[in-house]
Amino acid sequence: MSSEQEQVQVRFTTQQTEYAVSDAAILLPSNIKKDGLSEIVNSLLDNDKPIPFDFLIDGQLLRSSIVEYLNANRLSTENLVTIEYVESMLPPTPLTAYQHDDWISSVKGHNGLFATGSYDNMVRLWNSTGECVGTFMGHADSVKSVAFGHVNDSTAQVFSGGLDHALLGWEYSIEDGSHRLMYECKGHKGPIESVALDAQNKYVASASADGLVKVWTTTEPTEDEPVETGETNKKRKKTEKTDGRKLKTKCITLEGHVGAVNAVTFDDASSNTVYTGGWDHSIRSWDVEQQVNLTTKNCEKVVLDVDYSNASKLLATGHSDNTIRLWDPRSEDGTNVKLSLRGHSAWVSSVCWSKTSEFALCSGSYDSTVRVWDIRSKEPLYTVEAEDKTKKDKVLSVYWDNDKILSGGEEKQLKIYSAKA
Repeated sequence: MSSEQEQVQVRFTTQQTEYAVSDAAILLPSNIKKDGLSEIVNSLLDNDKPIPFDFLIDGQLLRSSIVEYLNANRLSTENLVTIEYVESMLPPTPLTAYQHDDWISSVKGHNGLFATGSYDNMVRLWNSTGECVGTFMGHADSVKSVAFGHVNDSTAQVFSGGLDHALLGWEYSIEDGSHRLMYECKGHKGPIESVALDAQNKYVASASADGLVKVWTTTEPTEDEPVETGETNKKRKKTEKTDGRKLKTKCITLEGHVGAVNAVTFDDASSNTVYTGGWDHSIRSWDVEQQVNLTTKNCEKVVLDVDYSNASKLLATGHSDNTIRLWDPRSEDGTNVKLSLRGHSAWVSSVCWSKTSEFALCSGSYDSTVRVWDIRSKEPLYTVEAEDKTKKDKVLSVYWDNDKILSGGEEKQLKIYSAKA
């Protein structure tokens, strides 16, 4: 009997209770694929307007027919196959692109505002209509990372770290479009690679090539705080005279990484916990108040980026072996990779969890693609290719901003895609 006539017993299950159907086994043609399965589930749900679904067997997305999956996994069509179904995420579609003068190192979004850091030393703020509403000039070298602080109806705070060793805090007036440099956090002795805010916007953390992570309060000092003697930086001394910036030096220093620290992020549920990754192949969690390295997880490759999901309680990390790794930070096992996601063909420079789904994640890579993942599968759901595939412009930063994915890199464009998880 050919596989076309073969049948297989299937039982449907879902974690989305609004789409639950009977879990009684039914016989289906073994060569049925995703679209056919979607039709059956919609029929069982008695839906007038069909809902597209994705299907998983043993945690893997079904990309072929059932019989092809079973053969590939050396399973028999005589077995009862349990298939989990989830509402499909639509592919990311390009909405717009905002042109820059130089490479974009970092992108972030917040309530219709978008912040970018660039290799032309500038931080830019954009609105949703594509207008650049603010160009913040204060760095003496390339900006490597940007992050939003407190945002309300009248003002937005943005923080930026750069190759000039400076962490700058900015305030933008939404009402009149003006902006000012609030202060410089001074203390790092190497380029700042990453900045992050806690959920309450009370603290800003900076990770640096000097091997240190520093955590500062976001409150604006009324006057300069004392600077360690012996520190000189001609570039910054020059700018200090012209923009009268206040200096902030009081901070908590987290020391333990061997070599540059590439990424820092806060635990969404606790301002006292930060996660970091670096060139020493380690992912570390820290107790900020105690200045203690709580856990250290080691892997084979450099850690380029780190992001934490409060929904899944997992850390995602991007690496120089083209792999994304998922970790449970609560586990004390030093090498407990929960899942490795492979698909990129070059370094994974940036990872960001969806804010609305515990399963959805996006990534950017030096292979010039942005990929969207459902962590219930080991392969990407969608791959967004560069317009000009011959150039291989590196993607340096991605950010999942509710129903949008932002990306930036060597293409010199802030690209915005619709992406509802």
